[in-house]
Amino acid sequence: MRKELAVTILQTLEAHGFEAYFVGGCVRDWLLGRPVHDIDICTNAHPGDVIRLFPDHVPTGLKHGTVSVKMNGHFFEVTTYRTEGKYEDYRRPSDVQFVDELNLDLQRRDFTMNAMAMDLKNELQDPFNGREDLAQQLVRAVGIPEERFQEDALRLLRAVRFAAQLGFAIETKTLAAMKATAPYLSHIAVERVREELNKMLDSASPQQGCELLTKTKLFTHAPLLERLFERASKQAWRLVHLNQVTQKWSLLLYAAELGEEASRKVCQQVRMSKRETEEISTFVRLLHSIKPQWDSPSELIWGPILLDVGWETSCELARILKAIWWKDQRETFMEKVQEAFEKMPVKTVKELAVTGLDLQVALQKKPGEWIWRVLNHLLTQTALHGLPNTQEALIEAAKKEVARNEY
Repeated sequence: MRKELAVTILQTLEAHGFEAYFVGGCVRDWLLGRPVHDIDICTNAHPGDVIRLFPDHVPTGLKHGTVSVKMNGHFFEVTTYRTEGKYEDYRRPSDVQFVDELNLDLQRRDFTMNAMAMDLKNELQDPFNGREDLAQQLVRAVGIPEERFQEDALRLLRAVRFAAQLGFAIETKTLAAMKATAPYLSHIAVERVREELNKMLDSASPQQGCELLTKTKLFTHAPLLERLFERASKQAWRLVHLNQVTQKWSLLLYAAELGEEASRKVCQQVRMSKRETEEISTFVRLLHSIKPQWDSPSELIWGPILLDVGWETSCELARILKAIWWKDQRETFMEKVQEAFEKMPVKTVKELAVTGLDLQVALQKKPGEWIWRVLNHLLTQTALHGLPNTQEALIEAAKKEVARNEY
């Protein structure tokens, strides 16, 4: 459906005397038989021509020759052939120049597999032998690798990510250039670094990605990240058995023997959201308290964990443990969690037969932190140790708890 819509864009451009090609990642993925998510188009039509021919559009990057054309609710980036001026910040060119030759546009691209264009007849324009590199399963920089990485240092991580996603090797000269230009990565916005790392961790071969990060020393400028990927790479193959990125980071951090505090620093270093940081630090805390051994399952008492973090987080923790114990699947993790959850007569403080106000009145004490502590004690005793959930029994237990601890 999306390709059919994109075809009409090429047909319209050609009908008005312009060249037009599918370009970049969509061509690569069509040749590999992979799902295509974004379809990009390049043309010798200038942005003004594209705007004139396609009234339903968004001028997303006119400075760089890009117009997003909207067709039936889908957007397609249409970009004018261009060359690029000097890169001043290791990320973006200071200026671009529109050109009339497709090959001039393709030679500015990062890797040979992304420097191919295809016309409406499925004829390939491949000046840098990208198709051959696909067949040989190689990630190869276009032209001189050092220049490509110096222009845009994010390409260093993109090379690792493509290798991990596709299961490809990195061509020898390209790999050597990555090692030589690794310091440039320190100039890239942390948010872009995090985005590439997340894609790598979510790839088919995350272990390969972690090993490449270590081999190329891309994070020499960030010792904590360097330590993380170096120590965790051996266990990174397990990430394919996890669905959520927070679970993947948590397993890696545990594999690298980084505790809760160090894990928070990693999250802050790559600027994860507050929610992601809290989730990851919680998982790391729980894993270090459980101390699971790789592929050696141990019996867990899920009741205290359920009371500590709740049902959803406990289920996610069970999935992480399943990955940690992947080679020995004797435990039916979710059934164990479900069984423990259903056995608890109460699951939250709100379900107790007394409130904080009831405790204040019964114990004739002023409000304070003691209420929270006593209520949580009553919850544990009621949920796990048979204390009846009646007001009388709970108040009596509260009196004993207060007397014992002198709150």
